[in-house]
Amino acid sequence: MKLREVIKARRSVRKYKNTPISDKIIKELIESARLSPSGGNLQNYVFGIIKDESLRKKLAQAAGNQMWIASAPVVIAGCSDISWDIAEQPEDDFGLIVNKLRFGNSFIEDMKKYPNRRAFLKLHHNSSPCIAMEHIFLTAVSHGLSACFVGYLDTDKASEILNLPENMVCLFLLPVGYADETPIDKELKSIEEISFYDKWGV
Repeated sequence: MKLREVIKARRSVRKYKNTPISDKIIKELIESARLSPSGGNLQNYVFGIIKDESLRKKLAQAAGNQMWIASAPVVIAGCSDISWDIAEQPEDDFGLIVNKLRFGNSFIEDMKKYPNRRAFLKLHHNSSPCIAMEHIFLTAVSHGLSACFVGYLDTDKASEILNLPENMVCLFLLPVGYADETPIDKELKSIEEISFYDKWGV
């Protein structure tokens, strides 16, 4: 499939056939994630490939008992290394400088003082695996598969299920499989509604 066709065919699916996915395809999915960009080339994402049915069910329970997740033959766990803490960086650290520019010095200073560091770090690193996971999704579609982003998740519980170390957290799940449903077409905004040239309203 051409890229445009893959993008147009991409749909979130919540019902899957009981058809296994070959190891060759799974490896290609993860390779597409490996090739994805990351902020500052930090590459702090890690992906769990969950085939075990009991683990898939436990993850589905951690995701608000969305048991359809476990019907996928493979669930990709989008994890992040949350070791980098903005509160521990020297003033000349590029990541700190960028965040101050983006969000303002006072906000960053408040976040540096936030007492629950793990909660803050999960939020700060929340987007880390997202681009890579979309690479996985689109690569899956190119093989006739589908998937669905799951962010409604008890991240600490999911991390415990996967036996992740303290510096790692599971932030998203991506069930992947051969679709056993045909999602309805989405109503999408027009190009004009989602874009502007040069200056807004001019």
